[in-house]
Amino acid sequence: MRSLLLFLVSQSILLPFIGGLVRLRRIGKRYKPFFLLLAVGVATELINIYLIKIIHRSNAISSNIYALAEWLLIFWQFRVWGFRRTRKNAYLALLILACAIWITENLVFGQLVHFPPYFRFSYSFLIVLLSVNKINFMITHDDRNLLSRPEFLICIGFIIYFIYKIIYEWAYQVSLYGTTEIGATIVFLEAYINALTNVIFAIAVLKIPAPEKFTLR
Repeated sequence: MRSLLLFLVSQSILLPFIGGLVRLRRIGKRYKPFFLLLAVGVATELINIYLIKIIHRSNAISSNIYALAEWLLIFWQFRVWGFRRTRKNAYLALLILACAIWITENLVFGQLVHFPPYFRFSYSFLIVLLSVNKINFMITHDDRNLLSRPEFLICIGFIIYFIYKIIYEWAYQVSLYGTTEIGATIVFLEAYINALTNVIFAIAVLKIPAPEKFTLR
């Protein structure tokens, strides 16, 4: 019963993805990377189910590849939202740094078939920083209700999920040397934090405004 519940909770990514499909015309270029992130997440979830439940193999490779794709797509989303225009040097530095960590950890040191922690810690921390930076910019330059802004809700979702992901990765690495009650609880709750984040993403998708119509006067 518990495994069935966790499975159903893990499918919560379908909420924002289906919402995005229904409102696909509203996605446009401004939210295209975010929608692609949802699509890749759904595809990866299906691959993981096949690997773990059907052929009983590790999902380490698919998980590590998804982590890189997740970083690139989220970083692309912040670029679309204007991060590159305001922080050109920081943009390239963060992009190269995170990708270099992934290549070194997974390819140079051959950890692709395992669950190495350093890239996961690094890109999660960077995404939290980017989200906080975006929210601060919106608070300073936008006097509208932030809760009605999809960007704000998406960034809140990123902050919640990736802060917990940092804690989760720490708990997982600790569990490799011996399971503790706190560590087991953190690992167990990850699916529910993921579900909460997906609900926030679904609300954000529903709040994406229709494209403005331009008329000649």
